[in-house]
Amino acid sequence: MKVEIIQTESITAYVGVRTSGHMIELGKSVTGAFDELVSRRHEIRHLKNANVTYGITPPNYKGNPGPVDFYCCYEVNPLANVPHGMVHIHLLPRLYSVTSYRGPASKTASAYDFTSRWLLENGYAYDDAAYYFERYDDRTRRETDDDRNEVTIYCPVKRQGE
Repeated sequence: MKVEIIQTESITAYVGVRTSGHMIELGKSVTGAFDELVSRRHEIRHLKNANVTYGITPPNYKGNPGPVDFYCCYEVNPLANVPHGMVHIHLLPRLYSVTSYRGPASKTASAYDFTSRWLLENGYAYDDAAYYFERYDDRTRRETDDDRNEVTIYCPVKRQGE
């Protein structure tokens, strides 16, 4: 795995489907939400790339024993009429760690553990005031536990002590 730090430069907009549940059992509802998103893709205007989806989580997901939200989205530009029953999210420019993970979908959590260690060793900490997101493309295989699965993970970060 590889981690790098990037600064995003612009506001990005996303449209998609929201699902909620306890973290431990969120998988099934996320799969359903992605299925709904893809089946309704034609309703979303100004898709930036129809082959790339995003899983976005609010800052409260880590260690939260209660229900958390998860957003299955496409990036759009510009944001236009949001289809009925869908949501929109704007992500502001900020500092992110970017982890490139390759391996079974069931072991994606190991990428977060790797990122946590890397951040600590390199003078960074999570900035839990912002959204986390994962980028999925044609290399991502969420449905099977395939070693060729690839996901790019973006975590909001700050310098330790800030």
